[in-house]
Amino acid sequence: MWPPAPPPPSTSNLTAIVVVLVIVILVALAGVAAVFVGRQISIPITPSPRVMGVAVARSADGTNWTLTMTSVPTGLYPSTAKLAVLTSGGATALSPTTFVSLNYVAQRAAYFPSQPGGPVAVGDRLLLSTTTYSTGYTYQISNGTSILAAGILR
Repeated sequence: MWPPAPPPPSTSNLTAIVVVLVIVILVALAGVAAVFVGRQISIPITPSPRVMGVAVARSADGTNWTLTMTSVPTGLYPSTAKLAVLTSGGATALSPTTFVSLNYVAQRAAYFPSQPGGPVAVGDRLLLSTTTYSTGYTYQISNGTSILAAGILR
């Protein structure tokens, strides 16, 4: 006599295995999709926050740009604050120069403090010749280590 045949596999066990496999495959696909989508998402790197406010305008006669300080970090002195100007093409028009060293005759840029002898303060002004520093040039004000303000002359 032959031994009895084994019972057929239970369909409930087979169903459970199929469900588990489908879930594992879906989780794996979701992980792969997350990796691809995560590579496409880029977090924009913004420049360091500006800690100095500057209002740019033209003088009444149109011969100068007037950069007026509207907010200033504490501890910034004319001997450490530097102005640099770049052309619209990125070339240096005025290398970083301390405010106290600016000479209108030589560099066509000058610093006018609202209260002489103290730190840089709200209301202080920088004058830049519009003929030397054309529309579209950019200015940068720094403390020697970081840019505190930057903008376009317009």
